[in-house]
Amino acid sequence: MRIDEHASRHRRGQFFLKETVLEMGGKDALIVDETADLDQAVKFAVKSAYGFQGQKCSAMSRLIVVDEVYDEMVDRFAKASEELEIGHAADNADLNPVINEAAKEKILGYIQRAKEEGNELVTGGEPIDKDGGYYIQPTVFKNVDPGDSIAQEEVFGPVVACIRAKDFDHAIDIFNNVEYALTGGLISENRYRLNRARYALRVGNLYFNRGITGSIVGVQPFGGFKMSGTDAKAGGPDYLKHFMNARVVTDRL
Repeated sequence: MRIDEHASRHRRGQFFLKETVLEMGGKDALIVDETADLDQAVKFAVKSAYGFQGQKCSAMSRLIVVDEVYDEMVDRFAKASEELEIGHAADNADLNPVINEAAKEKILGYIQRAKEEGNELVTGGEPIDKDGGYYIQPTVFKNVDPGDSIAQEEVFGPVVACIRAKDFDHAIDIFNNVEYALTGGLISENRYRLNRARYALRVGNLYFNRGITGSIVGVQPFGGFKMSGTDAKAGGPDYLKHFMNARVVTDRL
């Protein structure tokens, strides 16, 4: 936002309006409904939540599960989180350290706030003293209120808020009720719901029956709206136009 604010100010000698192309944060969610293949759902959720230690703007930090399968899905997701190998990237460990001490302290601060707000810690939540790195256990909270900090603010770390939805309609409401609109997904075998989600889930990049990270240049142009950015789709054919001036020349001859 500071970049956008500075760019909007007119400076002496400036003879054009500056435009900004911004890609900011996310509070990305994966919905799992009662028709989903839970084996696949767990695999996709783990990959989306903990790839790059959750330090991706597209990382899944909210797991929204329909009531009928909520307990089983959250239990299986938590167990899969506990089984991840924590260690150095050079050793091909599943979960590596976060980027620096400031990030570590910020993440631990959110974990503490989540506890104070009454959310139930299922697994993780602790730093790990290992190899001199800034390690944090994969952390799962359940029965999180959709309005709590852990469900609304970008943590940017290996922390997941599991939220119970009464039904699919309720899941859509929870999904959309954040300031961000970057990425998200739905795991379902119900074609009607998948088609409905195309229009109902408000994010720039929406994925069905797969993880919600790892967009491919030229295949899934990437970018969000609301407080996730200016919806400039990097990696797509229209991206270059954001850096160009449009001109129209008309010749009657």
